[in-house]
Amino acid sequence: MIQLAHLTHRLRDVAALALLATPLLASAQTHQLIAFTRAHSTDFLHNQVDSDYKDLDFLDKPEARLLHTLRSEGHQGGGSATANFEGSIGLLKAYASASYPYCCDAQGYTVAHGYADATVQGQFYDTIVVGGAGLAAGTPVTYTLDFLIDGTLSSPSFEIGGFLAAYGIAEARLRDKDSGQIASLSWDASKQATGLYSLSLATQVGHTLTINGMLTVGAGVTSNAGTARSAFADFDQSAYFNLAPSVAGLNTIGASGHNFLAAVPEPSSWMLLSLGLLTVIGLQRLSRAGRRA
Repeated sequence: MIQLAHLTHRLRDVAALALLATPLLASAQTHQLIAFTRAHSTDFLHNQVDSDYKDLDFLDKPEARLLHTLRSEGHQGGGSATANFEGSIGLLKAYASASYPYCCDAQGYTVAHGYADATVQGQFYDTIVVGGAGLAAGTPVTYTLDFLIDGTLSSPSFEIGGFLAAYGIAEARLRDKDSGQIASLSWDASKQATGLYSLSLATQVGHTLTINGMLTVGAGVTSNAGTARSAFADFDQSAYFNLAPSVAGLNTIGASGHNFLAAVPEPSSWMLLSLGLLTVIGLQRLSRAGRRA
């Protein structure tokens, strides 16, 4: 029988180690965006495989702050897998889905034998110099990293025996390069609710902070799965990473040029939104008046 449990555990371990290793790999760099998508479907009955892998790596390049997309697909033996990534520094979105037909017909004859799985991982790294707000070097301050995650796993998200699995994990980290102090959090869709999570790090003006974010999702199903024929991990609306300094005016712009301060709509945007709402209201009133006439 085909089992996905060992693959799922291995991918979780790789994802966890990836963020832990980033500060070491990034010691001589200022910012980076890395991502990959992988979709795979195997038909053992006919010895056919369809696998698609795509990746990106922007190391100390301006493209890291731009929005990028990756998509991989695999189709074989009636199985299908899809992996999507969209993101930039400060924003990571991912979606993975897989399906495969049941192994046997009503008489118990083998009609399908294989599996499909999809994996998506995105992570970023940036550096921020603590300064601004007219504060002198050495002044104690605090930075809070807000991590907003939204999405869902298919149900069931795991089948005993490892024949079906769906997962989503994320990590966020702040590190003071001068003091070595670290604040971090890990999130697991199978154990924690979606929503807003925060972590804080005490530092001082003149120090340099590093900010890391990672999101990994995956889904897989085999022809032996008995609880469902498909699985998905849909985190296509998240995750956002924003900074809130303890003193207004402190720097929140990374070496990449990305501003980690939570975005606030410009006055012009509010004006356009208001005009749009007024237009809709006006049209609704005209429509009601026409019906009365």
